[in-house]
Amino acid sequence: MEEEISIDFKALFRIIWKEKWWIILITTFVTAVGISYAFWVREEFETQGKILPELQGKGAGNLSQFAGLASLAGIDLGSMSGGSGVDAVRPDLYPDVITSTPFYLELFKTKVHNKDNEELTFEEYYHQVIEKSKVPKEKFLQIYPVKEEGIIIINRLNEIRLKDLKERLNAGIDKKTGVITINSKMPDPVVAAETAKFAMEYLMAYVKTYRTEKLHQDVQYLADQVNSSRGKYYSTQEQKAKYSDQFQDIRLQSADVRRERIESEYKLSSSFYNELLKKYEEAKFKLHQETPVFKILEPPVAPAKKSEPRRSIIALMSMFLGTVLAFSVVLIKDDNYRAILNK
Repeated sequence: MEEEISIDFKALFRIIWKEKWWIILITTFVTAVGISYAFWVREEFETQGKILPELQGKGAGNLSQFAGLASLAGIDLGSMSGGSGVDAVRPDLYPDVITSTPFYLELFKTKVHNKDNEELTFEEYYHQVIEKSKVPKEKFLQIYPVKEEGIIIINRLNEIRLKDLKERLNAGIDKKTGVITINSKMPDPVVAAETAKFAMEYLMAYVKTYRTEKLHQDVQYLADQVNSSRGKYYSTQEQKAKYSDQFQDIRLQSADVRRERIESEYKLSSSFYNELLKKYEEAKFKLHQETPVFKILEPPVAPAKKSEPRRSIIALMSMFLGTVLAFSVVLIKDDNYRAILNK
């Protein structure tokens, strides 16, 4: 038969009273350590900015306002709807752009202002404030002597920095509303706001470049071809006019053959030029359609109130932990727990 275990509360209160100074001493010590830490730890300021990206997938409907104008130019917007609205960079992948290595390396180069309005690069600020100007070990600065396209070579110091920055600066997306939130936490409130602003601009520029880079190339290529074919078209047009002026009243077999050849070249160059011009206008419409639009819902604000440390919470948690530790020590001391537990 198992023995029942009960607690003798009289014995418990007697031991607490007897060991009260130990309890007070341990609790006070742990609480003091916690409060000291709360005042010693670096202050952090957190801010965020919000972006609303354009909803995709509407196809040529986005250009319905241009339908009449396009039809006059011989452009069929319906034929352009097949590939539109396909966003290779899905909105749910936008946060990954902000946590990528190229983004953080670009951030190190950008200029920021601290709360005292001093301008410096973000790397200089990070080294002075977050790293407290500590000189890194030589092994942390070593880098592989390799230069190869398509890969990034960084040293151990930057690896540590990037890991820390992923905690300080990141992005998230609300899948219901599509709103992208950029969060930034820095020891300086102005730097926190500026880094969040840089992240928002970087993300918008990245998505616009990705989605329109091929279309820009198409537009430029067609523009070059139009200019080239225009010269040939104008040349054959002038040649046709001159030949007509010279042989207007002359009816020779050789002249008729020459006239037919010039007419054929003129029609071919005219048809080719007009077709290229049509494709060029279609490409410009397509570029306009596929260029994403972003709306900044909430610009980053330099916070006046720090987000960390929360000194009152740290003090209360330290007092609680100190009390638990004090009671644990008292119960173990001199096997006091045996007097409390009656079997």
